[in-house]
Amino acid sequence: MRHARRLSFGSIGAAALTLVMVLSGCGAAVAGGQGAVENVATAAPTSTPFPTATEDTAASVVQSPGCPPLSTPTQPAYVAVGALSVSIPQRLDSYPSALMPNNAPSAPYQVPLTASELQVGAFHPNPPVNPQLASGYVIQICDRTGAAHALTGMSVRIASFTPRGGAVTAWHICQDGPYDAATRQTTPGCGGGFAGARLTATLSSDSAGASASVTGAAWPVTIGPNQSIVIAVAVNGLSAQGVYTLSFGVSVDGAAPVALAPSDGSFLMAPSATVWTGTACETSAMLAQIPASSQDAYYVCPPAA
Repeated sequence: MRHARRLSFGSIGAAALTLVMVLSGCGAAVAGGQGAVENVATAAPTSTPFPTATEDTAASVVQSPGCPPLSTPTQPAYVAVGALSVSIPQRLDSYPSALMPNNAPSAPYQVPLTASELQVGAFHPNPPVNPQLASGYVIQICDRTGAAHALTGMSVRIASFTPRGGAVTAWHICQDGPYDAATRQTTPGCGGGFAGARLTATLSSDSAGASASVTGAAWPVTIGPNQSIVIAVAVNGLSAQGVYTLSFGVSVDGAAPVALAPSDGSFLMAPSATVWTGTACETSAMLAQIPASSQDAYYVCPPAA
């Protein structure tokens, strides 16, 4: 039986749809005391390829009347790009991980998670680690005029990249999320959905300044008078460990592109991160070290050596 709370943005309809680097996480290790420094006897991290998104094969993008609100946890701001109103890009269902100390003892580690953060869109680790960029950035484009206008180009650029060496240890709240001492369950898997057009941008370099055009079978697109579209732009090709900041360029009616900075800000990609999970806490050896509690208290444990 899994935890009763669900982490899901739900199905986002076609019509409705900053970085302070923290070098170590906050929390407490049960064994050894908070702040104890020990080497962790865990499996050696391996580089895990990030999922690669594919674009839709549909030849057209569904257009909807007006400019309806998006079914996202927070409503985006909009900026004028030529004659169109374009929402500030925000990551869709990215479910990032959070940093924790690399020197935590090989024992249950209490993470600074509250029950309220398990609600939809409430978990915001700083920095976000390994967000699922294959889910894409959601952008709504609205034509509030009485004439059709063409969305003639869009691109994704690495505005900045700061390499980061060394080990990275992280935990997440989705599948294999923290173990709750009160319910004796792990947090559930994360759901989500998107019914709009899926496009992709595949970067060929991890360097700052690298860019890629957004592609898709239904691209470019002309938006009718008083109509709107919602798209998700997946970003492929980021494989080097470090902190990235992205920028989107949007061109309307053939004009020079306007740069848009995503509202989510920067993020850390770490393909070789060691991930601690709540599932790893369900062994008898780890359970014996977790204090009984009538209040929610969340733990993650190291992967087996």
